[in-house]
Amino acid sequence: MDATEKHGAQYAAGGAYGPDAVATSMQRGDGGFGRDQQTYYDHPVLQKPHWKWEIVTYFFVGGIAAASSALAALAAAGGDPDDALLVRNARYSALAGALVSGALLVKDLGRPDRFLNMLRIVKLKSPMSVGVYVLSLFSMNAGLRALEQLRADGHVPFAVPGWIAKPLRVSTGAPSTALMACYTGVLVSATAIPVWFTGRRHIPAIFVCSAASTGAALQNGLLALTGGSARTSKKLAVIELIASSAEAILLLHWRLSVGESAKPLFRGTRGRRLERFTLVGGLALPALLLLPSVVSRRPRHDPALGLIAAAAALFGGYVLRESVVYAGRDSASDARAYLRHPE
Repeated sequence: MDATEKHGAQYAAGGAYGPDAVATSMQRGDGGFGRDQQTYYDHPVLQKPHWKWEIVTYFFVGGIAAASSALAALAAAGGDPDDALLVRNARYSALAGALVSGALLVKDLGRPDRFLNMLRIVKLKSPMSVGVYVLSLFSMNAGLRALEQLRADGHVPFAVPGWIAKPLRVSTGAPSTALMACYTGVLVSATAIPVWFTGRRHIPAIFVCSAASTGAALQNGLLALTGGSARTSKKLAVIELIASSAEAILLLHWRLSVGESAKPLFRGTRGRRLERFTLVGGLALPALLLLPSVVSRRPRHDPALGLIAAAAALFGGYVLRESVVYAGRDSASDARAYLRHPE
């Protein structure tokens, strides 16, 4: 008896492939062919993102660099003498972040010429293509601002001529800083990967809020190390508190508003890690440490508490990006989540 005749006999006898067995199997949700069978629902449909720690760190460092640039611009525009150290630290931080971001992106691409090849074409509908130009413009702006700061600190004897510096500041300043803070979130959410698709209304805003909170945390930590003003530290604490509160609300709303497709991020080991190190350790703990200085009428700055709060916020921000990126890799392997109707 060949295989076809054998299967036919089993079906007629109501065995493993009989009507009753198939109906029971379909109720279990395994495709109607028995648990030892696979259907196209069990084979990956999407290609996994290859991203590893380089892109996770790039998302993290790039957000901090953008926030540092914005804080430097706001502090410089405010004209408060107490904020001079913040302007200095933030400008140098933005340049360092831009350089590290470029190195991480090139390492992920494998060869420097691949980065240069991406600059040959502009695809406005591609967040990745736009992101390469955003990073380039942001790096140019960060370098210009750092050069101005080096000139002000007396470390370089020359300055960029005004007829060159002013157009560059206008064209690469605020636009590139704003895009640098948010484009990575758009890049992640503009995809068919289920867990990222469910967060397409949350991820860009979460990344912006996280950039603001971690950027303010870094600058507050640098002020604690360099003896900054208590008034400046309080301003940064207010910014961090507002940004981290918005980030926590967005994360919780995302978690409550999605279904099974977001399981790789909010459940299991990764979900516990996100809750422990981002929601609790990276958002709630720094808020509790900073709240007394925020509500106090008289500015006060405890360097030790500032460093603890900054370290916790920075680690929580890194875990957030790590969790989102690696959850996307797991989600891409779940064909059933992709083939399921949108939730």
